[in-house]
Amino acid sequence: SLINAGQNNLRTINPLNYDQRHRVQATFDFRYGDGKDYNGPMLFGKPIFQRTGLNVVNILGSGIPYSASSRVVNEGAGIGQSRLEGSINGSRLPWQFTTDLQLDRDVPLSFGGKDGDKARSANLNIYLLVTNVFNTQNITGVWRYTGSPDDDGYLAAPDFQNEIDLQTDPQSYRELYALKVDNPFFYGAPRTIRLGVRFDF
Repeated sequence: SLINAGQNNLRTINPLNYDQRHRVQATFDFRYGDGKDYNGPMLFGKPIFQRTGLNVVNILGSGIPYSASSRVVNEGAGIGQSRLEGSINGSRLPWQFTTDLQLDRDVPLSFGGKDGDKARSANLNIYLLVTNVFNTQNITGVWRYTGSPDDDGYLAAPDFQNEIDLQTDPQSYRELYALKVDNPFFYGAPRTIRLGVRFDF
């Protein structure tokens, strides 16, 4: 064994692809009741915010790991092979932050109750949901050589300038290549706004 032979422990521990070391979530939820439980503002004697609530969720998290590369690769054409720089999953993506907000109101409904039938109750929930309220640009993936989501380093690499200049239209090639490697899947979802209805019975 290694120990009996006087050798060091050769075991290497590397983080997994989804290893997120820090994650903080803060949730705020405030709701007005109805009837005697209502303590909100009144408008012309009407409890305008009864059965209305606001929910805010803030999430802050550190970046997940990735393996950096010391070699430029033509990612746009899928040509070349990267070379590991450092250790496996030894680099980290930037921190991420997002805020989601939901404003909703419950509307009680009742059905039946005539001809001796028992009345049945239901609930209609109308909500406005806004995800990523501040439209934060969260980076979820990068090119391994540059650590950037929109530049793989190929266009600026000295070793490939002659190859680029030999293209039919070098300027057009550069512009189209830049568009190709600006990967939309390397970014989190932008702000979205949804208006919806839920029916519970």
